[in-house]
Amino acid sequence: MSSSPKASCPVTRRGFVAAIAAGAALAPAVRAAGMGAASERVRLGLVGCGGRGRELLSVFCQWPDVEVPVVSDVIEPRMDEAAKILVAAGRKPPERVVEHERILDRGDVDPVLIATTQHWHGRPFIQAALAGKAIYVEKPLSHTVAEGRAMVDAAEKTGVLAVMGAQQRGYPHYIKALEILHSDRLGRIALVESWNVHSSGSRTGRAADSDPPPGHDWDRWLGPAPYVPFNRSRLNNSWWFDYAGGMMTNWAIHHIDIILWAMKAHVPGTVAGPGGKFVVDDLADTPDTMDASWRFPGFLMQYTYRGFNNFQPIQDRPKGHGILFHGTNATMVLDRSGYAIYDDREPAKIVEKEDNPRYWRDGKPGNEVDGPWQRTFLDCLKSNARPPVSRKESHQATACCHLANIAYRVGRSIQWDGAAETIAGDADAARLLSRPRRAGYELPKV
Repeated sequence: MSSSPKASCPVTRRGFVAAIAAGAALAPAVRAAGMGAASERVRLGLVGCGGRGRELLSVFCQWPDVEVPVVSDVIEPRMDEAAKILVAAGRKPPERVVEHERILDRGDVDPVLIATTQHWHGRPFIQAALAGKAIYVEKPLSHTVAEGRAMVDAAEKTGVLAVMGAQQRGYPHYIKALEILHSDRLGRIALVESWNVHSSGSRTGRAADSDPPPGHDWDRWLGPAPYVPFNRSRLNNSWWFDYAGGMMTNWAIHHIDIILWAMKAHVPGTVAGPGGKFVVDDLADTPDTMDASWRFPGFLMQYTYRGFNNFQPIQDRPKGHGILFHGTNATMVLDRSGYAIYDDREPAKIVEKEDNPRYWRDGKPGNEVDGPWQRTFLDCLKSNARPPVSRKESHQATACCHLANIAYRVGRSIQWDGAAETIAGDADAARLLSRPRRAGYELPKV
């Protein structure tokens, strides 16, 4: 099965928009696209069997043209849980390997699904590209800007299909909302706001250092990060700069990916990331409060994170996340439950609204946006087609997150030179574009 992308994949847009127009059920429309015979099955290797890895495993298992012969994780009990998901779905128990490199050597694996901690995205991605494997990597693309550039270069030089898990791009109401935004119906958009607000409690807590439990390869879990004693609080890895980037790379990346797509934007100039750890008392070092901004030619992008309070900025929306596109004629609020357009002349009046039918079930929030995007990846792989988002776009969206975190860490605004991918006139900030890696966990050279 070839993984070199060619023609643009037809699944994402025409199929879903047609399904909306016809009033068809979404699940059959998704399942029908690209379903192949047994000889056309995709054999997927899973790298990372934590919470998100197992969620994705359940998503991919819903299609009979997907097999999962092998899974990998440095925490062995997680592989056991992944095996249970496969058996419950009527599949064979997978082989379980701690070293993900053993997956890349196999001839019975077509794509690899990378759902590790964020600081482990780069190495297996580049190794998979060198092995000629197609790649689905969870968001964010990378752990640093420099790592992201190396990943994009590796995929481009080897020609493999590589897609970031930006699943919101696959859902029909996002696609329809983007069509409206691109039609200039809202007028000139000068400000785009986004947010995540929810009380995250104690986050990682304050556990004491200890010996790792059985089946935990702690040295390999740390991988390229600095060596520290085992602490179970670190397994809640999203809140640590050594392993991730806090809410900025865990959730804001979804907003930013959509905003850049909607605004046809790529590279910001000035980036600010004021915030702090003001409320949450835990061992981790990422902020619980942040109000970041990116200045692009013609508009300002903002992101607010409030990790200690559940007040929703748009009171009639169901969850504490969303995007507001402020136009001179109207404003659109867009989130995973759907979108609504407010007339600027009558701010309280909704002139158009569409709900995500997959989100709402019996009047209650349900499954959000997994399914269509993962199916798009499979169909592009099977048809040797180009995905509807480039690796460069995913890198640029991820870089915006990294830049805001860098601005936060140095405590000042920074100036981004997108052409050279460097921070102009600020050596301390520029040093944070990459990170030292422990010996034995370097990025492979392409």
